[in-house]
Amino acid sequence: MKSISIMSFNLWCGGVTEERTARVLAAIRTSAPDILGVQEATPQWMNILRTALPEYTSAGFGREGGDKGEYSAIFVKNARFDILAEDTRWLTDTPEVFSYVEGSLCPRVYTWAKLYDKENETALYHINTHLDHGPEEVRMVQAHFLYDFIEGLDAPVSVTGDFNYDERTSEVYKYFTAGVLADSKYLAKEQYAAPTFHGYKNYDAIIDFCYVSRDAYEVGTYRVIDALFDGEHPSDHNPVIVSICKK
Repeated sequence: MKSISIMSFNLWCGGVTEERTARVLAAIRTSAPDILGVQEATPQWMNILRTALPEYTSAGFGREGGDKGEYSAIFVKNARFDILAEDTRWLTDTPEVFSYVEGSLCPRVYTWAKLYDKENETALYHINTHLDHGPEEVRMVQAHFLYDFIEGLDAPVSVTGDFNYDERTSEVYKYFTAGVLADSKYLAKEQYAAPTFHGYKNYDAIIDFCYVSRDAYEVGTYRVIDALFDGEHPSDHNPVIVSICKK
């Protein structure tokens, strides 16, 4: 089976300059992931990525509906995958309509795509999300809604996102890794772990993750890309990239 490379990248919705755009695109192109999950992708960012990365097809819509608000979009390489089905859903008990959990600081969504892997001739799902940055109990509610969806899928799944929790202290992280999903960095044969959020202020939080179906996938490599591009970080988050292979 041929491996699949997956990147999670919070682009940062602010400070979209020509120079930073070039750094973001360089970070993506250097790794050239087969699947890319982006967070804080404003309509402006989506237009940039769709124009600059024609070798990818995107899935998802904005959290305010349509082309409004931040996307938690998925980009997949055209040469590698066909998108069989896709949607964006709100992390609530009414996922098909604009809604948000009480106490959430803003509406939160996840985008899912069912993919056909043309190299391995298999079906799989990828999900990309961005949990709330407010109270932990809000993230727990959102995590339950997401897990309910995942447990109903009919093929293996990988999940990327900015989860806004610290694995060292979060009960939500414990919940997320107690079921069908595993944190890819602890399955990896080769690992380079580093903070995923620095905020341009040397913060050391690990809040961005790639989870995989623990019974379906082996993880070859896990890497946090903390390199500078043209002397600067491309975003306030460092991208995470993993390579996985079906068992």
